[in-house]
Amino acid sequence: MPEQAFTRGPRGSLRSKARHRKVTAIRAERRRLMRTWSVILMVTVLVVIGVFMHFWLDTRDKEIAAEEAAREPDNVRVVSQFTSPGESEALELVQRALAVREPRKIATLFRLSESTPDQVVEFLANSATQDGPIQKYDWLRSMDTDGLLMEGVLVSYAEGHGQGARLAFLTPDEAGVWKVDFAAYARSSSPSWKVFLEGRAAQALVRVFVAPDTYYNGPFQDERKWMCIGIASPEAKALLPEEQEVLCGYCKVGSAQAKAMARIFAGGNSQTCRATLEIRCMPGAHARQFEITRVLAEDWVLPPRPYDEKFHSESVRGTQE
Repeated sequence: MPEQAFTRGPRGSLRSKARHRKVTAIRAERRRLMRTWSVILMVTVLVVIGVFMHFWLDTRDKEIAAEEAAREPDNVRVVSQFTSPGESEALELVQRALAVREPRKIATLFRLSESTPDQVVEFLANSATQDGPIQKYDWLRSMDTDGLLMEGVLVSYAEGHGQGARLAFLTPDEAGVWKVDFAAYARSSSPSWKVFLEGRAAQALVRVFVAPDTYYNGPFQDERKWMCIGIASPEAKALLPEEQEVLCGYCKVGSAQAKAMARIFAGGNSQTCRATLEIRCMPGAHARQFEITRVLAEDWVLPPRPYDEKFHSESVRGTQE
């Protein structure tokens, strides 16, 4: 019937529709499989990357731990076979040491280094006149630094005198006898600040206060090559014009000295710290500019091993890299 032909269509048309549905189903299945495999591949890649990063970070952490373990720890309480003096004993030791005026007793109370008993007696006598009378003693407890066992006492002078205060560092000798480190108490320099600042010596060992600074000029004008350090000393201050009381020291960026100074500032409770340095004059530099050639101690008591030596291997490794 004509109407039947209209509703059913030709036989070829039915086959074409069936084939189209089959092809569509196959394509849909392929897309589904591709999406599935893409997800599986992505997850596999992420897992591989995660495992690799885990092992890499674990290995790096072990390397860093090994490097840190190889270094001498800073600001760690030093274990000693010698019992540290208590507050009353430390104060009594310092008071007796600063009151002595007999050369034969000096060695029993002071760690002398390169000073003679007569020089110590002379300094103590002059200090009583120039610094004024001692007003009080304050116990500072343990001040261990750089492998040294130390106890500190702050010695304050009467108001109206220029000195203000000095630090008495008590350290034990080989026999366990606690003594005042004379060079640290006197803030000794070698040669004296007077000789050095007058240009009669090109190099000096100095005990100073240090702080980060930003004065770049003359041969030290390139701040990419130099690290600037402000340097102050009451002994140098008395010899300088008021506007030049703060000197400038410079370490080469990346050097053991620059790394040592950075560590000192990082470990201090404030930006002003104490340090024992070796400085030298630089041709073409301003009268108050000096190169820091060694960082001998992170305080005023010299350790058996210069402080900057522990950073030499780091500087060499950094240069090679």
